[in-house]
Amino acid sequence: MAHISRVALGQDNEVYEVATTNHHHVIVRISRKPNHRFEAERWALDAARRAGVPTPQVLLIEQATYDETTVMFCIEEKVPGTPLDVLLKAARTPNVDKAIHQIGEILGRMHSVSIEGFGYLQPDAKGQQTSFTDIMLMANERETELSTAAAHWHIPAQKITTSLELLDTHRELYTFSTPVLVHGDFGPQHIFVEDDHISGLIDMQDCSGNHPVIDFVNWDAYYRERVPTSTLMTSYGNQEIFTDNYEALFYLALLREALIMLMVNAAHQNPHGIQGFLAAMERALKYFATAR
Repeated sequence: MAHISRVALGQDNEVYEVATTNHHHVIVRISRKPNHRFEAERWALDAARRAGVPTPQVLLIEQATYDETTVMFCIEEKVPGTPLDVLLKAARTPNVDKAIHQIGEILGRMHSVSIEGFGYLQPDAKGQQTSFTDIMLMANERETELSTAAAHWHIPAQKITTSLELLDTHRELYTFSTPVLVHGDFGPQHIFVEDDHISGLIDMQDCSGNHPVIDFVNWDAYYRERVPTSTLMTSYGNQEIFTDNYEALFYLALLREALIMLMVNAAHQNPHGIQGFLAAMERALKYFATAR
């Protein structure tokens, strides 16, 4: 008889680990959303694996209906090892340290995959009809919503105005035209470690064609106190991206991330993480204030 257990991972799907009768272990994810993005994720996982990133193989994507509800199932291999975020809660060992210093290398391999078009990957493995400029100015296009969110979180209106002006006046930094495969939710909860090496990278439903800086900003915004972003940069393969105006672009992308998340959390009346978003916004504003 197969054994099924709920996995305490995954924010968008129900996630289960299943041990089959012949002792194979698979992960079953169930989505009730119409925009589940499993097909695009399967392509991204396969492409990343071909580039040398250890990713699970998707075995089946199938639609099913029960109780008059349509759901999508995604069944994939269970990668070996333990999530890095679990390991980081314990005392650091030499093996974990070795694996941590491989994160940038793994990220660089994923970013070596070229994508046609920017934005969330579609089932045909292409991005949407947009540009990096459109992505960077997303908050500027939602100024009314952002003002409402700022009032909700008691953020001075002038800080929002300054933030949007900074994003708008640095358009020359958004001329990037060679999108690569970006994870979109790159963090220690999605990195598995076995012994002294990274054994798996999972959960690429937020994959997109984008600038590599997006994954670095995501890490910096949420996980830099656990593993410094500079550690990822050190082992990253393509060091050329860190030259020229990278630092300014990094803080602009960090500012954009903070503004977007302030809106998202306000819409859901969710205070979780707000102090971190505010801190990220302040760091970005401070960078440009001192750079003048």
